[in-house]
Amino acid sequence: MSKEKPKKYFTLSFDDGITQDLKIMEILKRNNVYCCTFNINTGLCGANWDWVGKSFDRPDVTHIRFTEKELESGIYDGFDVAVHTLHHPSLKIYDSDIPALVNEICGDSENIRNLTGISPTGMAWPGGDTEYTDTTVSLVNSHTGMRFARGTTSTYGFGLPEYFLKWMPTCSICDDRCVELAKSFIDARNDKDMLFYVWGHGYELDIFNLYDRLESLVEMMRDAGVSMVTNSEFYNFFKDEIPSWKQ
Repeated sequence: MSKEKPKKYFTLSFDDGITQDLKIMEILKRNNVYCCTFNINTGLCGANWDWVGKSFDRPDVTHIRFTEKELESGIYDGFDVAVHTLHHPSLKIYDSDIPALVNEICGDSENIRNLTGISPTGMAWPGGDTEYTDTTVSLVNSHTGMRFARGTTSTYGFGLPEYFLKWMPTCSICDDRCVELAKSFIDARNDKDMLFYVWGHGYELDIFNLYDRLESLVEMMRDAGVSMVTNSEFYNFFKDEIPSWKQ
Protein backbone atom coordinates (compact mmCIF):
# COMPACT_ATOMS: atom_id res chain seq x y z
CA MET A 1 0.00 0.00 0.00
CA SER A 2 1.43 3.35 -1.01
CA LYS A 3 1.45 6.23 1.46
CA GLU A 4 0.88 8.70 -1.37
CA LYS A 5 -2.66 7.68 -2.35
CA PRO A 6 -5.24 7.73 -0.97
CA LYS A 7 -4.47 10.53 1.43
CA LYS A 8 -7.36 9.85 3.80
CA TYR A 9 -6.80 7.24 6.51
CA PHE A 10 -9.15 5.59 8.98
CA THR A 11 -8.09 3.62 12.04
CA LEU A 12 -9.76 2.11 15.09
CA SER A 13 -8.45 1.30 18.56
CA PHE A 14 -10.16 -0.69 21.33
CA ASP A 15 -8.77 -1.26 24.81
CA ASP A 16 -8.51 -3.93 27.50
CA GLY A 17 -8.66 -7.18 25.49
CA ILE A 18 -12.20 -8.10 26.53
CA THR A 19 -14.71 -10.57 25.12
CA GLN A 20 -16.74 -7.90 23.30
CA ASP A 21 -13.76 -7.62 20.95
CA LEU A 22 -15.08 -10.76 19.26
CA LYS A 23 -18.17 -8.91 18.05
CA ILE A 24 -16.04 -5.97 16.92
CA MET A 25 -13.87 -8.33 14.88
CA GLU A 26 -16.96 -10.03 13.48
CA ILE A 27 -18.21 -6.68 12.15
CA LEU A 28 -14.83 -5.88 10.62
CA LYS A 29 -14.42 -9.31 9.05
CA ARG A 30 -17.93 -9.13 7.61
CA ASN A 31 -16.87 -5.93 5.85
CA ASN A 32 -13.49 -7.41 4.88
CA VAL A 33 -11.48 -4.78 6.74
CA TYR A 34 -8.93 -5.21 9.52
CA CYS A 35 -8.22 -1.59 10.45
CA CYS A 36 -8.29 -2.05 14.22
CA THR A 37 -5.64 -2.21 16.93
CA PHE A 38 -6.55 -4.01 20.15
CA ASN A 39 -4.64 -2.87 23.25
CA ILE A 40 -4.47 -5.63 25.87
CA ASN A 41 -3.34 -6.20 29.47
CA THR A 42 -1.66 -9.61 29.62
CA GLY A 43 -1.11 -9.40 33.37
CA LEU A 44 -4.89 -9.44 33.81
CA CYS A 45 -5.76 -12.36 31.53
CA GLY A 46 -9.11 -13.84 32.53
CA ALA A 47 -9.89 -10.99 34.94
CA ASN A 48 -13.56 -10.15 35.47
CA TRP A 49 -14.04 -6.45 36.22
CA ASP A 50 -17.74 -6.69 37.02
CA TRP A 51 -17.57 -3.25 38.65
CA VAL A 52 -17.37 -1.64 35.20
CA GLY A 53 -20.91 -2.53 34.17
CA LYS A 54 -22.18 -1.78 37.66
CA SER A 55 -20.65 1.70 37.49
CA PHE A 56 -23.00 2.40 34.54
CA ASP A 57 -25.92 0.78 36.38
CA ARG A 58 -25.64 -2.06 33.87
CA PRO A 59 -24.58 -5.13 35.86
CA ASP A 60 -25.63 -7.25 32.86
CA VAL A 61 -22.72 -5.87 30.81
CA THR A 62 -19.52 -7.84 31.32
CA HIS A 63 -15.89 -6.77 31.30
CA ILE A 64 -14.06 -10.09 31.02
CA ARG A 65 -10.56 -10.27 29.60
CA PHE A 66 -9.44 -13.14 27.39
CA THR A 67 -7.41 -15.86 29.05
CA GLU A 68 -3.87 -16.73 28.00
CA LYS A 69 -5.22 -19.90 26.39
CA GLU A 70 -7.71 -17.89 24.34
CA LEU A 71 -4.99 -15.48 23.23
CA GLU A 72 -2.78 -18.40 22.23
CA SER A 73 -5.65 -19.87 20.21
CA GLY A 74 -5.51 -16.97 17.75
CA ILE A 75 -8.41 -14.78 18.91
CA TYR A 76 -6.79 -11.74 17.29
CA ASP A 77 -5.43 -13.40 14.15
CA GLY A 78 -5.41 -10.91 11.28
CA PHE A 79 -5.65 -7.90 13.58
CA ASP A 80 -3.11 -5.62 15.24
CA VAL A 81 -2.38 -6.13 18.95
CA ALA A 82 -0.63 -3.50 21.04
CA VAL A 83 0.44 -2.85 24.62
CA HIS A 84 -1.92 -1.56 27.33
CA THR A 85 0.52 -2.50 30.14
CA LEU A 86 0.45 -5.61 32.29
CA HIS A 87 -1.96 -4.42 34.97
CA HIS A 88 -3.52 -1.16 33.70
CA PRO A 89 -1.93 1.14 36.32
CA SER A 90 -1.62 4.90 36.29
CA LEU A 91 1.84 5.06 34.76
CA LYS A 92 2.72 8.44 36.25
CA ILE A 93 3.24 6.72 39.61
CA TYR A 94 6.36 5.18 38.06
CA ASP A 95 8.01 8.45 37.02
CA SER A 96 10.60 7.76 39.74
CA ASP A 97 10.62 3.99 39.33
CA ILE A 98 11.93 3.22 35.86
CA PRO A 99 12.25 -0.57 36.38
CA ALA A 100 8.56 -0.81 37.36
CA LEU A 101 7.53 1.30 34.36
CA VAL A 102 9.61 -0.82 32.00
CA ASN A 103 8.20 -4.02 33.49
CA GLU A 104 4.60 -2.89 32.97
CA ILE A 105 5.22 -2.01 29.32
CA CYS A 106 7.93 -4.38 28.17
CA GLY A 107 6.49 -7.26 30.17
CA ASP A 108 3.18 -6.80 28.38
CA SER A 109 4.94 -6.51 25.04
CA GLU A 110 6.89 -9.72 25.62
CA ASN A 111 3.75 -11.59 26.66
CA ILE A 112 1.92 -10.37 23.56
CA ARG A 113 4.75 -11.64 21.41
CA ASN A 114 4.76 -15.02 23.14
CA LEU A 115 0.97 -15.41 23.10
CA THR A 116 0.12 -14.01 19.66
CA GLY A 117 3.34 -13.88 17.64
CA ILE A 118 2.95 -10.12 17.24
CA SER A 119 5.80 -7.81 18.29
CA PRO A 120 4.13 -4.54 19.33
CA THR A 121 5.65 -1.18 18.51
CA GLY A 122 2.92 0.84 20.18
CA MET A 123 0.47 1.11 23.04
CA ALA A 124 -2.50 2.94 24.48
CA TRP A 125 -2.05 4.90 27.70
CA PRO A 126 -4.01 3.14 30.48
CA GLY A 127 -6.48 5.32 32.35
CA GLY A 128 -6.43 8.21 29.92
CA ASP A 129 -4.49 11.43 29.60
CA THR A 130 -4.52 12.32 33.30
CA GLU A 131 -2.52 9.20 34.18
CA TYR A 132 0.85 10.07 32.63
CA THR A 133 3.12 13.10 32.49
CA ASP A 134 5.66 14.39 30.01
CA THR A 135 8.26 12.66 32.19
CA THR A 136 6.41 9.37 31.71
CA VAL A 137 6.37 9.91 27.97
CA SER A 138 10.10 10.67 27.91
CA LEU A 139 10.85 7.53 29.94
CA VAL A 140 8.74 5.37 27.64
CA ASN A 141 10.56 6.87 24.68
CA SER A 142 14.04 6.24 26.11
CA HIS A 143 13.55 2.95 27.99
CA THR A 144 11.06 0.90 25.96
CA GLY A 145 10.47 -0.10 22.37
CA MET A 146 7.15 1.74 22.20
CA ARG A 147 7.17 4.24 19.38
CA PHE A 148 3.53 5.34 19.48
CA ALA A 149 0.94 5.67 22.24
CA ARG A 150 -2.70 6.66 21.93
CA GLY A 151 -4.28 9.06 24.38
CA THR A 152 -7.97 9.72 25.02
CA THR A 153 -8.51 13.45 24.44
CA SER A 154 -10.60 14.07 21.32
CA THR A 155 -9.15 16.44 18.73
CA TYR A 156 -12.38 16.54 16.69
CA GLY A 157 -10.07 17.08 13.76
CA PHE A 158 -8.36 15.12 11.02
CA GLY A 159 -4.78 16.25 11.39
CA LEU A 160 -1.81 13.96 11.89
CA PRO A 161 -0.24 13.74 15.35
CA GLU A 162 2.62 16.06 16.29
CA TYR A 163 4.26 13.29 18.31
CA PHE A 164 3.39 9.63 18.05
CA LEU A 165 3.77 9.02 21.80
CA LYS A 166 0.98 11.52 22.48
CA TRP A 167 -1.28 10.47 19.64
CA MET A 168 -4.76 11.86 20.24
CA PRO A 169 -7.79 10.37 18.51
CA THR A 170 -10.42 12.26 16.56
CA CYS A 171 -13.12 11.06 18.95
CA SER A 172 -14.52 8.14 20.92
CA ILE A 173 -17.01 5.72 19.40
CA CYS A 174 -19.33 6.91 22.21
CA ASP A 175 -19.21 10.54 21.11
CA ASP A 176 -22.48 11.82 19.66
CA ARG A 177 -20.48 13.72 17.02
CA CYS A 178 -18.80 10.58 15.70
CA VAL A 179 -21.01 9.96 12.64
CA GLU A 180 -21.19 13.67 11.83
CA LEU A 181 -17.40 13.84 11.94
CA ALA A 182 -17.17 10.81 9.68
CA LYS A 183 -19.34 12.52 7.08
CA SER A 184 -17.28 15.71 7.32
CA PHE A 185 -14.10 13.67 6.90
CA ILE A 186 -15.39 11.95 3.78
CA ASP A 187 -16.59 15.24 2.28
CA ALA A 188 -13.42 17.19 3.08
CA ARG A 189 -10.93 18.11 0.37
CA ASN A 190 -8.01 15.73 0.48
CA ASP A 191 -5.22 18.01 -0.65
CA LYS A 192 -3.18 16.80 2.33
CA ASP A 193 -2.90 13.65 4.39
CA MET A 194 -5.82 13.29 6.78
CA LEU A 195 -6.67 10.85 9.55
CA PHE A 196 -9.95 9.88 11.19
CA TYR A 197 -9.15 7.98 14.39
CA VAL A 198 -11.87 6.43 16.55
CA TRP A 199 -11.25 4.61 19.83
CA GLY A 200 -13.22 2.98 22.61
CA HIS A 201 -13.88 -0.09 24.73
CA GLY A 202 -15.95 -3.06 23.65
CA TYR A 203 -18.14 -2.90 26.76
CA GLU A 204 -19.23 0.61 25.75
CA LEU A 205 -20.77 -0.82 22.60
CA ASP A 206 -22.96 -2.99 24.82
CA ILE A 207 -23.84 -0.24 27.29
CA PHE A 208 -24.70 2.37 24.67
CA ASN A 209 -25.86 -0.01 21.90
CA LEU A 210 -23.23 1.19 19.44
CA TYR A 211 -22.52 -1.87 17.28
CA ASP A 212 -24.63 -0.46 14.45
CA ARG A 213 -22.73 2.82 14.69
CA LEU A 214 -19.44 0.98 14.39
CA GLU A 215 -20.62 -0.96 11.37
CA SER A 216 -21.96 2.21 9.74
CA LEU A 217 -18.61 3.94 10.22
CA VAL A 218 -16.75 1.03 8.68
CA GLU A 219 -19.13 0.87 5.72
CA MET A 220 -18.91 4.64 5.16
CA MET A 221 -15.12 4.63 5.13
CA ARG A 222 -14.90 1.53 2.94
CA ASP A 223 -17.41 2.80 0.40
CA ALA A 224 -15.68 6.19 0.23
CA GLY A 225 -12.37 4.56 -0.67
CA VAL A 226 -10.62 5.71 2.51
CA SER A 227 -7.42 3.84 3.34
CA MET A 228 -8.27 1.50 6.24
CA VAL A 229 -5.19 0.92 8.40
CA THR A 230 -4.23 -0.32 11.84
CA ASN A 231 -2.45 2.00 14.25
CA SER A 232 0.81 0.18 13.54
CA GLU A 233 0.40 0.44 9.79
CA PHE A 234 -0.24 4.18 10.04
CA TYR A 235 2.80 4.59 12.27
CA ASN A 236 4.96 2.71 9.79
CA PHE A 237 3.76 4.94 6.94
CA PHE A 238 4.63 8.15 8.79
CA LYS A 239 7.40 7.25 11.24
CA ASP A 240 10.02 9.04 9.14
CA GLU A 241 7.97 12.24 9.13
CA ILE A 242 6.48 12.34 12.62
CA PRO A 243 8.77 11.99 15.67
CA SER A 244 7.80 9.70 18.51
CA TRP A 245 8.67 12.38 21.05
CA LYS A 246 10.52 15.65 21.54
CA GLN A 247 14.20 15.58 20.67
